[in-house]
Amino acid sequence: RSKKTYLFKNENFGVRETLEDDIETWYKWFNDPEVNKYLSPHGNIPNTLEAQKNFRNRHLSGRNGRIIFSIEESKKNEIIGTCSINIDFLNPARRAEISMIIGAKKYCFGPIYLSMNVWLLNHCFNHLNLNSILAGVSEENTVVCLTLERLGFNKIGKLRSTTFINGKYLNSIYYDMLREDWEKNQLK
Repeated sequence: RSKKTYLFKNENFGVRETLEDDIETWYKWFNDPEVNKYLSPHGNIPNTLEAQKNFRNRHLSGRNGRIIFSIEESKKNEIIGTCSINIDFLNPARRAEISMIIGAKKYCFGPIYLSMNVWLLNHCFNHLNLNSILAGVSEENTVVCLTLERLGFNKIGKLRSTTFINGKYLNSIYYDMLREDWEKNQLK
């Protein structure tokens, strides 16, 4: 196994670089209908090990605007999820879109899930000096919608019929947060 370098680690989870060893786990997640229930095109087309390897290699350096991380459970050091920050380096507003996929289903909600999202926002605002964060989610994914609202995101709009999942079109809800909003929320 490859040596792991953590950007963050506490008693519940650690965030680290992605490793080639992660690819087989991602492959299983993105072929699991329960994990990718609200993700398109995942679930509509088969995932392959080659596709996951190409994805990791394409975004490994972060120079193309997408920074990817792996998330591990701290005690067993087993991968439980992945997250990304998609930065538009040409936008002077310092805006990025975030996403998080938790493949280990028992971590898809609750205080650890909330803490992983707090880490992601802190990293965006405090380490990458971003000013604005965007997040899009299927309106039927109530766990993520409620999590974003609890974190202080503002609902900014809806795009109609953005995905086709399980025989029906679903809308996407978009949320955003400014650095100043996050700083105010952290003082409470």
